[in-house]
Amino acid sequence: MRSFSSSAVVGRGPARAGAAGLEIHYEPMGDLASGEVVGAEALLRRRLPGGVVQIAARFLPEAEAAGLLVGIGRRVLDRACEQAAGWQSTRRGASVTVNLSATELADPGLTGWVEAVITRHALRPELLILDVPEVVVARAALDGGPHLQHLRELAGLGVRIAVDDVGTGPAAPTYLPLVPASLLKIDGRVVRGLERPHGPQVVLALAALAHDLGLLALAEGVEHEELLPRLRGLGCDLAQGYAVGRATSPGQIARLL
Repeated sequence: MRSFSSSAVVGRGPARAGAAGLEIHYEPMGDLASGEVVGAEALLRRRLPGGVVQIAARFLPEAEAAGLLVGIGRRVLDRACEQAAGWQSTRRGASVTVNLSATELADPGLTGWVEAVITRHALRPELLILDVPEVVVARAALDGGPHLQHLRELAGLGVRIAVDDVGTGPAAPTYLPLVPASLLKIDGRVVRGLERPHGPQVVLALAALAHDLGLLALAEGVEHEELLPRLRGLGCDLAQGYAVGRATSPGQIARLL
């Protein structure tokens, strides 16, 4: 197995998402204890004429306004699960993370679609991680209703729920016990604040909260390798960011695995 601490790569030839100009890049996820890449997050990108690549935040609001977001999200989920199923010949147990917006979480057909996709690709449900922003999860937990019900249905399938951007929004102890989460993702802004007063204590507290609730703690936006052992010492289990590896093609991810 290759250690991710020396294997950061630049993406080439990412997979097409099934729509003009859309591509899927995969950002490695590393285990801080073993130093191995154990999965990847599917990141949607749009390639413009001339080769310029846009991140999802630049074009998805436009897609949502046009009523296209759910359809795009379904194509990404299908392609990512197909990719993850293919990784199993290289490393059994490698997970794929797919982002889920508030609009997608409200889709009444969400649970049935997810179940159909993992069944079609013969992907073990626990190898699919659905990444939901903290503000969406908190609202679902505190308001109840269909959003929370969908999270529970997805967890009932065996799919894992990750709470994204933790540390910059609502108070996590208020809502986390109410949702069926498996993974807490500490926001990159919190990680980059390690050198500020009380920065390490914030990371330590969030990781401890995750563990107290039976969740794994993942540090996002880790840009420098020297932070990896420090974050492990503060209780983080997993990490993403340049120190682990840049978003890259399916073929490169398979080699890292």
